[in-house]
Amino acid sequence: MECPKVTCRDPVLLPGACCKTCTPEGFGVPGDEPQEPVEELTGRDFAVLLNGRTSRAPMTTSRVATGRLFLRKKTLHFSFLLESGAPPPASIQFMSGTGDILEQLEAQPTPYEATNNRICGAWTRVPKQYRAMLLDEKMWVAISPPDDSQEDTISGQLARYVGVDTEVFSALLVPVSTANQTLGGGGTAIISVDRKTDSLHVSLVFNGIFAERETHNATLVVELLPERGLDPVTDSVVLPKVFSDVNRAEIMTTLGDRSLIRLTRGQVAMKVWSKAAPELALEGTITPRATCNVFSAVLSIPVPDAENDEASVRTYVSSPHGAGWALLTLSNNGTFQYQVFVKGFDVASLTLETKNRRRDRIVDNLTPFYRDSWANGSYDKPTYSDLDALLRGKLEIVVSAGENDEELRGMLNPLAVTEALRSPQPVLLSSPEVPMAATVWVAVDSACVTHYDVMVAGQPPGGAVEPFWNLILRENDESWDPRHENTQVDLETQVEGRELFAHSTQLSRLSLSRLGAGVSYLDLVLLPHENNSAQQPSLSGLVQGVSIPSNCLLGSDHHEVIIPDRDSDECFYGNCVLQPADPPPINNKCIDEDKRVFEDGSSWQSPANVCSMCMCTRGNIICQDVVCHKVECEDAYTPPDQCCQVCPGGNAVSEENKMCELNNQKQFLGAKWHPFLTPKGFDKCVSCACVLNSNGQPVVNCSRFPCPPLLCGPDDMEQQPDSCCAKCRTPRPEAPLPTAQPGMVNEGDIMTEEEQRNNIRRGGGCLINNWALYENGAEWHPRLTSIGYYKCVTCKCKDSNITCANQHCPTLRCQAMVQEEQECCPRCTNENSTINHGHKAQWRKPHRTSLKNKNSNRMRNSGHGQAVNTGNKFYGG
Repeated sequence: MECPKVTCRDPVLLPGACCKTCTPEGFGVPGDEPQEPVEELTGRDFAVLLNGRTSRAPMTTSRVATGRLFLRKKTLHFSFLLESGAPPPASIQFMSGTGDILEQLEAQPTPYEATNNRICGAWTRVPKQYRAMLLDEKMWVAISPPDDSQEDTISGQLARYVGVDTEVFSALLVPVSTANQTLGGGGTAIISVDRKTDSLHVSLVFNGIFAERETHNATLVVELLPERGLDPVTDSVVLPKVFSDVNRAEIMTTLGDRSLIRLTRGQVAMKVWSKAAPELALEGTITPRATCNVFSAVLSIPVPDAENDEASVRTYVSSPHGAGWALLTLSNNGTFQYQVFVKGFDVASLTLETKNRRRDRIVDNLTPFYRDSWANGSYDKPTYSDLDALLRGKLEIVVSAGENDEELRGMLNPLAVTEALRSPQPVLLSSPEVPMAATVWVAVDSACVTHYDVMVAGQPPGGAVEPFWNLILRENDESWDPRHENTQVDLETQVEGRELFAHSTQLSRLSLSRLGAGVSYLDLVLLPHENNSAQQPSLSGLVQGVSIPSNCLLGSDHHEVIIPDRDSDECFYGNCVLQPADPPPINNKCIDEDKRVFEDGSSWQSPANVCSMCMCTRGNIICQDVVCHKVECEDAYTPPDQCCQVCPGGNAVSEENKMCELNNQKQFLGAKWHPFLTPKGFDKCVSCACVLNSNGQPVVNCSRFPCPPLLCGPDDMEQQPDSCCAKCRTPRPEAPLPTAQPGMVNEGDIMTEEEQRNNIRRGGGCLINNWALYENGAEWHPRLTSIGYYKCVTCKCKDSNITCANQHCPTLRCQAMVQEEQECCPRCTNENSTINHGHKAQWRKPHRTSLKNKNSNRMRNSGHGQAVNTGNKFYGG
């Protein structure tokens, strides 16, 4: 058969056709499913080959890599398949055609792809001009090795190669061991499947396989090599012209009846060479497509299908409702590795099923592996139909109850690999009152930026098509560090939809510390729609397992957070520094080094020293040595686990009901002691005794030491530092009244006391309680009847106005503290303890940062990915 002449530059061979033909831009190999609207999917898939020949400046390296990229809205999802033995790259750079770096992202393998030689990630909020550059195929990407590596940077140009949007299998082609070239070759295969004929459409992108003088009409040989001694399949194609950087070729072939099952399980290799130079051949194993093959599902009560009469009739009205999530990874040999979590649901069966129009098909029964809310395992023998269903979004997890027809379902869809996916598993948000569920992936990067990906499933209340919700981070710290007030942060407000990728810079170090300690909740508050005015219940979940960088924790010495915001006027060269704000409010609870919590005003025996008593005073723990009562008897001794001496026989009766209790402290019958009461501690002026009353029951009798009567009034008494009794204040000698100066009204006479007082008041003096008079500018301590002069407060007279201020006490960094009666502030028992630069983070007051725009995902920026940019600490999206 003679093929007609084509006029386009790059004709392609369509599946099932014998001759090449021209195709419109963005053509993809057709499958058996209807295509999505052109404006949504067509032309959004890209592939790239990276080696020394494709690099903008040719590199003498043998390394080869390939990438697959997909542009969804403003996010560019990418994955790169590295050859075996290649070092993990340090960064991914996106560049313009002139070599300008558009974005540099940190290359971090996720926990799910590290063993597959794949680097996955996302460039979020790609600017419009960069998206246009990508769609015009004028963007380059480079993989940079670590600084301490001897490897070179390799790069390649992104392009919409034929078949990349329907790709099922991939292969990374590297030079065979016998090849010896200064400038190595490499290639990638993009393989699609025609479901009607089971034939394979292979789209090749390659270089470095031709002889030195081979420039035109080169014969390309493609060989598929099944394992287990099966016969290889060989095809050839003639290339009118060859290039040193990128060559393209397409072939249609098949492996026979069991070709698809062998491809699915990674049992077929590919070899490509030029007939004129077979020693420069490329080879590699065919695996499932070279993308980040991580899939997730939110398990909830399924939404009724309007096209299915049976499903639309079935409604779930029972309560409580269950929820769950599932995670599935696709390995290079086609194995399905799954993890399923179910909450609040009586599980009778758990299956992996394909969803078809006529009826569903059970792929694998996971019920035997389900135990205590979890199912973990692998499906080792998938068929091509199973793989095809997974890649096309037709594979779902089905959880059935035992006594009724209620089910939880969730379709497995590709999981976008963003910064938030650094966490090992998502947070499940659910409510027994709502037939919905949500999962939130949460992670915090080294710049203290919190990333979260939200996926919502189930039927929204009120019959709405899409859910409408707020997302709140709520602290509920009752044990970790309850000295600080619990707060809540509005992460997102009025979001409509089932999926969100976002981040926030507004969490303080206290909030981040509580997030890492597992005492914070995420609440997805469902908002009313037009046809439902009542606010709905929240979906809630406890956040656990989030790793927080040490520099972001409470007590960190780092007080600045650098965030990117290229379009903000307040930023300097892309860096915004958040200055520390006021520390978070502290309540009156106390927490010790063992994380034990004490109420304000409580007291207890020190666990480290039986001769020390501690108390909680306004959030501070103060400990004092026990003050023992003087014992007047012979042969006094100290009982075991006691601190003070007792007389013989004083503790003869030590039964529980023959002991006295005061302020949560028990004393033996006959014991005498000084009470330990907050906030002053031991009161040496009071003596208590444990005695029996008339009914034979132990009671506490306390009395204050008697003091002699004083001849002065209460206002003239002052307390003595080392005495329980006050004494009369020594009267001040009266100063002789000054002689009147010439010119005064009563010249030649002595000024009266009343005239002196009036002069002081006219000069700006201050009068207190109509008896105490202070001159203008005088300072003094107020005097209280109970304790005398209160030296913790200083008052000042200024122009007839009195102002008083408390003395500020420093923050102490020690557990054992004392406070003398005449001291305003407590001090550490160990005098060497420091005040403001200790090393016990739990006692440090944290700094809270603030930002004008609460969520950086709402800022006007040019797009950020997962990594740091040279000189500008860019973080992930």
